Amino acid sequence: MSLSQAGAGDVAEVVDILADAFLEDPIMKWVSLSPTYPAFAFGLATPFCVEQGHTFTTEDASGAISWLPPRVALEPKTNPASIWRGLRDFGPKSLVRAVSMLQKMSKHHPREPHYYLFSIGTRRSAQGRGVGSSLIRPGLEKCDAEGVPAYLESSNIKNLPFYRKHGFEVVQELRLASDGPTMWLMWRPPVG
Repeated sequence: MSLSQAGAGDVAEVVDILADAFLEDPIMKWVSLSPTYPAFAFGLATPFCVEQGHTFTTEDASGAISWLPPRVALEPKTNPASIWRGLRDFGPKSLVRAVSMLQKMSKHHPREPHYYLFSIGTRRSAQGRGVGSSLIRPGLEKCDAEGVPAYLESSNIKNLPFYRKHGFEVVQELRLASDGPTMWLMWRPPVG
């Protein structure tokens, strides 16, 4: 399965793929039960990721992946209008949960240079067909060729075997709140 690098004109497609893939995600549902929340959240982060040049989609638009290169921190495209929209559509509780989650993620993010796998998702209709492996493999090959580790946060326990199959191991379990879900922080040293 071939991949295409996403450009500015592909942001909406990447957001659509990821929103579909994360519709039942435990952390997305904890932040907001609204089925439109994943699209809103990815709509804030995806433009920045695409600008970094490491976002790819499958040729059939069944999957998408976004990496951030070493020493580049995620900077979601927020502004007063997007914050207002988030408050209006999802409520203050969702905003508090989202901000708290991002702060905890930032606090526990490794300081060692690494490629950060910010997002990977396969449309629900295409899951279980090897799309995820096709998406992740080229990025991991790049990590290995450069001798750079990779890092991710998994928001769904069901995905841990997939990541382990690709060399990641859990280095920490992060509970987002007393009533919140767990996030698994995973690290993969370069191979070779």
